[in-house]
Amino acid sequence: MDMFNDMNAQIAQFPTWLQYWLTWMQTVLILLPFLFIMRREAQALIAAQVLNFALGFYVYAAQGYMITKLFGLGHIFWAVAFVYIIHRIATGKAETQDRPYFRAWLYTASVTLAISLVFDAYDLIQYAGGMRDPMVEYYAR
Repeated sequence: MDMFNDMNAQIAQFPTWLQYWLTWMQTVLILLPFLFIMRREAQALIAAQVLNFALGFYVYAAQGYMITKLFGLGHIFWAVAFVYIIHRIATGKAETQDRPYFRAWLYTASVTLAISLVFDAYDLIQYAGGMRDPMVEYYAR
């Protein structure tokens, strides 16, 4: 449990805008899929999140229990879920007709995923370029 407390303590030092973004993502991509658990798109996102957590905690431990730019690697499974969801929407298999709440969530989740994946790609590029500082230090600059 200390690991979660330590992680939350680091996140609490992030800029306010980033804390709001993280809360938004947690709501849209982690909590709300359970409202639509009978839909394949929600199931794909839940499965991706379980894998994200596993890889994310591995990266967190490997980085000395510090959140670094490498932490975004854990969201690789979101990329797979995003492609799957976009494919389902584009082919009409998402079955959003007459399901306004599901449709609203699905499109909101898709946009949220797209934005998050851009941030993750940027972070991973920075990490590959040598930016190894903990995020707390990065944002303290």
